[in-house]
Amino acid sequence: MKRLYWSLILICLSIGFASDGATYTVDEIFENFKAAYEKSKNFSAEFEETTLFPHGKSTARGRFTFGKPNLLRKEYVARKDRSKVEKVIVLDGKYAWSYVPLLEQVNKMKWDARKRREILPGIGASLEDVRKNYNMKLVPDEAANPKGVYQIQLTFKPHMVTSTVKETLYIWVKKDEWLPVQFGTTTKFEDGQQRSVIVTLSKIERDKKLPPDVFKFVIPEDAEVIDVSDN
Repeated sequence: MKRLYWSLILICLSIGFASDGATYTVDEIFENFKAAYEKSKNFSAEFEETTLFPHGKSTARGRFTFGKPNLLRKEYVARKDRSKVEKVIVLDGKYAWSYVPLLEQVNKMKWDARKRREILPGIGASLEDVRKNYNMKLVPDEAANPKGVYQIQLTFKPHMVTSTVKETLYIWVKKDEWLPVQFGTTTKFEDGQQRSVIVTLSKIERDKKLPPDVFKFVIPEDAEVIDVSDN
């Protein structure tokens, strides 16, 4: 998973307001989020992933299940038929698998579980290292804050910056269970071009009973396997 190189693109306040009149600092919101995460064994949701380019956008939909600390099954589905899976990604704790049925192709790579503990599937930022490696700010939102939804902005601290490509990570956390309901990244490239990805979650479930083989990938018959696990 690629590392994220983030830059600060918004000037934000550090205090948020809840619908019950209470105020929360970004540290309090993060600690509540971290505590909810640590209590969870697994996390499932449907998602809509929107990528914004300078001259357009693309949208993908699907569902995922995340098992602590580093197990994931993510399925992208067809726009008009959610029962039709167009891409599958599985992290089984040892390998990362990616399968595109249309191409009949499987990609396999080594997955170093010790270095792949994540805040959320696909983000790749270690929960334990957030305070050490990232600056955190609370982005005020007049529409979301009264509903108990808070947006945390994370940017790399100077010692983590190793590229001129700059990215900012955002996580939206809902007060009721302090779980994420949306997350995204904004990337600014050397040539000035910018790309944003926003993932909105729905039908969120925590600690549900999972099939025993949910994080096991079975290579489809006749699929071509591209194995880079030794690299």
